[in-house]
Amino acid sequence: MNRILGEFKPDFVIHAAAIAVTDFCNKHPDVAHKVNVQGAINVAKACKEVGAKLVFISTEQVFNGNPEAGPYTEESTPVPDTVYGQNKLEAERELATILPEMWVLRFTWLFGLPERNTTINPNVVWNAAQALFNGETMHERGNEFRGLTYVHELIEQFPKIFEIPYGTYHTGAHNDASRYEIAQHILTELKLGERIQEVLVQSDAPKIRDVRLDTSKLAAQGIQFTESKQAITKCLKEFGY
Repeated sequence: MNRILGEFKPDFVIHAAAIAVTDFCNKHPDVAHKVNVQGAINVAKACKEVGAKLVFISTEQVFNGNPEAGPYTEESTPVPDTVYGQNKLEAERELATILPEMWVLRFTWLFGLPERNTTINPNVVWNAAQALFNGETMHERGNEFRGLTYVHELIEQFPKIFEIPYGTYHTGAHNDASRYEIAQHILTELKLGERIQEVLVQSDAPKIRDVRLDTSKLAAQGIQFTESKQAITKCLKEFGY
């Protein structure tokens, strides 16, 4: 990091690299910590050496163990109960002691569809499409709630981040619908509403999961996102569905 940043001398660094697979992190905590915490510290130290400002990508998962339901503000106390969430919270705190010129963006779950010559992480829209392609039944929870943000809305607005005050910001769309209700919406938008009972099953967990973020602090800076259902409709239309 020192060599590369010393060569390029960037004004800004966006640190989005991480091992974000929850199960992997839980099974390999030492590897996860090296990448997600120590790796982030290395980036921050290199930024400080060259005078670069840092955007650190964090996650809603820092609230995954909170006993109270979301939406959470930046003032809410995080209680992460996974290694990944714990890593991200530790990195947030460590980086703040190294580099004051930093924005921490806690993301919701992003979604989109694959594009040419790109890979894509599992997300709510692509997961539904894959299940339909493969003739699989979709099992979605009616008691899980989280923000779902269209990735292109994030990309389009990202330059605005460099103009707002340093600090921690919850980033993404508001969503009141459960995972099950979102899946219903996707099928309806794909003109498959009559097949909902055939291909979609509600399978709730024993415990409600609510990791929604209150994004009003970022909205006050002029960075706003389309509500999740509307954003999914927008995504499908942009890809011709």
